[in-house]
Amino acid sequence: MNVHYCFPFTSIIAQDDFKLCLLLNLIDPTIGGVLATGDKGTGKTTTVRALSQLMGNDFPFVNLPIGATEDRLLGSVNLEALINQKKTIVDKGLLAKANHGFLYIDEVNLLNDYLMDVLLDASASGGYHLEREGISQWLESRFCLVGTMNPEEGDLRPQLKDRFGLSVHITTPTAMDIRKEIASKRLDFDTNAAFFCEQAATAETTLKSQVTTAKQKVGTVTIPETVKDAAAQLTIENKVEGLRADILLLKTVRAYAALQNETEVTIEMLHKIAPFVLTHRSNDFQSPEPKSEDDSGSSNEDNKAAESQETTQGNTSFQLPENVKNGLKFSVHQASKKKEIALQTLNEYKNTPYIATPQSSIALVKTVKNYVATEKFTAIYKQVTKKTTAKIVFLLDTSASMAIDKQLGYVKGIVQKTITSYPSKKVAYAIVALENASARIIQQFTTDNEKLYEINHQLKAGGKTNLGSAFFKVFELLKSINKKTVQLFVLTDGKVNAGHENPFEFAINSYKTYLSKLSNTTIVDTENGFVKLERAKLLADRLRVNYLPLNAL
Repeated sequence: MNVHYCFPFTSIIAQDDFKLCLLLNLIDPTIGGVLATGDKGTGKTTTVRALSQLMGNDFPFVNLPIGATEDRLLGSVNLEALINQKKTIVDKGLLAKANHGFLYIDEVNLLNDYLMDVLLDASASGGYHLEREGISQWLESRFCLVGTMNPEEGDLRPQLKDRFGLSVHITTPTAMDIRKEIASKRLDFDTNAAFFCEQAATAETTLKSQVTTAKQKVGTVTIPETVKDAAAQLTIENKVEGLRADILLLKTVRAYAALQNETEVTIEMLHKIAPFVLTHRSNDFQSPEPKSEDDSGSSNEDNKAAESQETTQGNTSFQLPENVKNGLKFSVHQASKKKEIALQTLNEYKNTPYIATPQSSIALVKTVKNYVATEKFTAIYKQVTKKTTAKIVFLLDTSASMAIDKQLGYVKGIVQKTITSYPSKKVAYAIVALENASARIIQQFTTDNEKLYEINHQLKAGGKTNLGSAFFKVFELLKSINKKTVQLFVLTDGKVNAGHENPFEFAINSYKTYLSKLSNTTIVDTENGFVKLERAKLLADRLRVNYLPLNAL
């Protein structure tokens, strides 16, 4: 009998933070998992698999392939039992099998949008309803979500990232002695895995016992009011949205104290675990650790510079003010389920192990009907089309009036912050800008954020405002694009003064003629002076589109 060995958890080095986060989730599963980002080849997956071996066979540990289908994730009706035994038996999906354990997703950032939404719903509610032909069943699914990813391949949707209780960033070790030790250990393991694991058995047993003891006592650990005050202060200072981070700071530090076999939490413990909770929830996280006097001067200046989003217009520098630091918000279009299931394909039934592919979800009703008609079992599989990406169009008013009250600086900062907040490769951006009393497409749809940043920074104010021409340019940009996936943001003060004898009416008619099929357009009012003409608001009212004033960002 062949025995499969995983590299021992206690033998992994240079992964201390990641290992600690995993252990804390074992002690208190309600922390909600951990996201590990970093360089490829740094052992993220090895560390997660080692945890499974540490806890033993009775601990649910489920690996979710990024190509898994809906049936594989949620569950399905057992087709053979339905046909041969005339019984309705539900085969549990991966979410249900991960109950009271860990659900692991490698390259979690590449998981398709629909499965991400299912994960979010199950994570929030602790389970899900399995709805299949004639069946409605509630399946409990309380799990810790463990995800590993390489940020170079695209970021996560903010909603999913926030669902991870903790996060760590893993870098490649640069110290020669550490790299040498890692390579030597791996060589020894590959040479004789059984002997290597036998040598680590004592350390593995000791750690498992330590985790089990901590899990039993975590509820008795005391959290002083001073620590609660410090936790609340940390979330306020780091501008964290919502209260999830406040709760997680206390849960995590309590688990950390239990792991250390302490009965009471300290401020030092809170400072130790704070980066795990706050780094992926704050764009400008500042370590709570005290700084040395030698570093204090330059550090404060660097932090101030990092907090501001700077844009340039000629030789003038602008800073994105506090009230627009969040950028613009949008959602990825979700096609209806009926439209996703576009084709049905016949495949010969093969008695082989399950392999998750996008085409492996069985169309149950059609399979049974085919069996009744032909008396021959042939599995009919659903072929699901890929989700469309979100396409964001920035129509930027760069006319001369935008130089007043530094409006163009605001516009650049908003665009920069929006792209930074939604860096996923599934979101494509395009830019149309006013130019010489007309307009021009200055960037077709792209996911190259660095290119977008460069173009954004080079924008300059000048000329008149011809929104009618700009709307036509957007129309040209979208000629071959599915309009349902497009979200248009028009950043302007609304002071239209070119393109026709009545430029304002010309702009309205141009939009209604060329862009009436757009279902998601927002006029972002950049007017920032003391006296406001509110032309952008009037434009939004006349076009019957969304309106967003600058102070609402």
